[in-house]
Amino acid sequence: MLATTSTTTITSDPGILCFHHCNVKVFCFTLPHTCPHCNAPLDADVDADADGDVDGDADPSAQLDRAGPRLLLLPFRLPYPFVRATQHPCAIVLRPSAGDFLNDYSNATDLHIAVTTSGGDIVEFDRFGLRRHRRDDNPPEWRQSLMVGDVPEPWHDFWDEVLQQICAQSVRWSIASYAEESHNCYAFVLAFLQALGHAHLSEAARSKTAFCEQCIVPRTTTAGKYISLYRKIRRSGIYVHRQQPKNRSKPASSTPPSSYPSDSCDGLGSSKKVSKKGYSSSSITGLATRTRPTLCTIEE
Repeated sequence: MLATTSTTTITSDPGILCFHHCNVKVFCFTLPHTCPHCNAPLDADVDADADGDVDGDADPSAQLDRAGPRLLLLPFRLPYPFVRATQHPCAIVLRPSAGDFLNDYSNATDLHIAVTTSGGDIVEFDRFGLRRHRRDDNPPEWRQSLMVGDVPEPWHDFWDEVLQQICAQSVRWSIASYAEESHNCYAFVLAFLQALGHAHLSEAARSKTAFCEQCIVPRTTTAGKYISLYRKIRRSGIYVHRQQPKNRSKPASSTPPSSYPSDSCDGLGSSKKVSKKGYSSSSITGLATRTRPTLCTIEE
């Protein structure tokens, strides 16, 4: 866990690059001139191909031996899992209650959830009551968010209509009615989704557990892997993940089966008690006090 909270939120993609070479995956922000595992020049692969046998009937393994270690796939950029909430209309968005994901998120972090309108405004409920942030204000705390659900454009007008009806219940969402453990941001979002009547989102929202597992866990798990990789590269400048050798009889895929190394995130392996503040990366308030699996264990 980071000891301090960052003062600057990263609002753009830091650009994690990945390439495969000599049976390793290499993750970095800037491509190196040589492989950090075998020290072979990376541009030598292109020269070796140009000088090698171009006969389509030649033995591929013989070509590989003559050329030496090769790039198995062209370098690619890992998908950035975070969004600016104001740029995604009619969506459910999630962020840490304090700080940002890349710098401050940990396994014990409390998360905050909100709703966007068709115009990109953000509507949230917290200890300050019901609040609406205009899209033009571009609130900095929502510039690095996870989108955990949205609806297609034909639903946008109805989405706004239902949201307005929920927000009109001023007593229900007043400062006085806010309860940190039971009547919080999560209660507001679930109440809205239940009233919306959208098949997948509304069905999942009938249960705090179901919504967490079906909508939140998949997004936070992917985000957790990205965060772990980002922090490893930030510390060391580069991260090398060793892979098990693959059978040469299988043709190389044109796209990676998985962008992330298997050890970049512990997934759902560990467990924690239910958080008492809103809801945390380990569980959702109100599920009970039994242990719950964490969404994603961040390696430090």
